[in-house]
Amino acid sequence: MTHAIVLIGDLIESRKLSDRGRAATQKDLKNVLGQINRDAPGILSPLTITLGDEFQAVYQSAGSLFTHLWTIMAAIHPVYARFSVSAGAITTPINRKQAIGMDGPAFHAARDGVNILKNDEGLLRVNIPNPEIERLMNASLMLVSKEMLSWNSNRFHILQKLGQGEEVSRIAADMGLSEVAVYKNRKAGALDVIHELTSGLAGLIDSEIKKQQL
Repeated sequence: MTHAIVLIGDLIESRKLSDRGRAATQKDLKNVLGQINRDAPGILSPLTITLGDEFQAVYQSAGSLFTHLWTIMAAIHPVYARFSVSAGAITTPINRKQAIGMDGPAFHAARDGVNILKNDEGLLRVNIPNPEIERLMNASLMLVSKEMLSWNSNRFHILQKLGQGEEVSRIAADMGLSEVAVYKNRKAGALDVIHELTSGLAGLIDSEIKKQQL
């Protein structure tokens, strides 16, 4: 049995897109998941498209998890995805090649989280064994979700790059923006607050995993 972090992602209302738009979105999703898998050695089971609109992975730690979510969001915008994260037990062997054929409480909780997000119209949800901390985490993530629903792709790209520790001058050069535009996006989207919040949540998720491994 392994204690790890399960991520399940689900594209929102992609079936309402035109055939061409749906095909383009699925291509963008496939490309960005492949890019993350190549660049992220900490993933136990790689980001894998399991259905046309769904994908999942198993992470060893949450250090880069939220940055990966912003990377995906930026790549598929203006389509959005909901993300359910669960820290818990995986009772089957870890599939190192594809995130399929695995089971356990962590997968069940992540699946439940996707269904909750569908009802609540949120984008982000976390499940951990501590109910009080989980409730605070998800209240915070619901506020973040509401904020993100008005974003353009640039804002997701900037948040992603802040998560990777890039300086404003580098972000501006990479994106073809002025530094003023980057600072305006940081302020208007509360990007520094969101980065600090999700970094703290990643630390709490990792702490829960370590407790379970004892």
